[in-house]
Amino acid sequence: MELRFDHIIHYVDNLKNFKYPGEILKINSGGKHHKFGTYNRLSYINENYIELIDVEDKEKLNKESKTEEGRVAFATKIVQDHYKQGFKTIALRTSNIELIKKSLEERNIDTIGPVEMHRENKKGDKLNWKLLYIADPDYMVKPPFFIEWEEREEVHNQKLEPLFQKQFKIHKIIIDSEKRSKTLSKWKKWFDVTILEEGDNYTDVQLTVDHIIYRIQDGKTSGYNTIIFKDTETTAPYSIITKGAKYRFEPEG
Repeated sequence: MELRFDHIIHYVDNLKNFKYPGEILKINSGGKHHKFGTYNRLSYINENYIELIDVEDKEKLNKESKTEEGRVAFATKIVQDHYKQGFKTIALRTSNIELIKKSLEERNIDTIGPVEMHRENKKGDKLNWKLLYIADPDYMVKPPFFIEWEEREEVHNQKLEPLFQKQFKIHKIIIDSEKRSKTLSKWKKWFDVTILEEGDNYTDVQLTVDHIIYRIQDGKTSGYNTIIFKDTETTAPYSIITKGAKYRFEPEG
């Protein structure tokens, strides 16, 4: 199961007027998800990115959240969280989404998809991809979903490289769980993960072909808590908390 971190979704109310404090991260234009009544802007961190998402049509999103796909879709977590700002879920990249679906089904895991998606920018250009969701209603943390881009990865990254913020590298994602052992057992069932370290109140895991660490830790509420970057231009750690989400930056090395 060759999976790598692709992006994390951060719901931001009034996104059109949002800037990161100190403009520490640059934000680029994105496009619209007509199906959900949402739109996004993007902050590229090398071959990964932060997807900042907002809602244009609440009626459409609320209606979509009641469908079978909508129950598990990336955008409808906003509705399920009663429009609370913050990180919602993450996407894992694959080059063969059908193979991922087959692998999950062999593990007796129900899925929804693949679902054909596209985003349209202001020029009318379309970007196409496929999504696959884990159809698991019994979870403490929304499961990551899977994405396969239509373009080959090399072509995709070559187009985006001028937008990469190369001083940063995503190092770790911290996930809070009210029932850590349950969340951890789900992740071990869903993905091929290696346990790197285990403490009294946390477990660090890693996908077999990726460098990013996922820390699943005890929390009073469940959800994606913090994203940690390595920063080649700082000598001391610093953090920003904005729109319900925490971004932490640490020196490289």
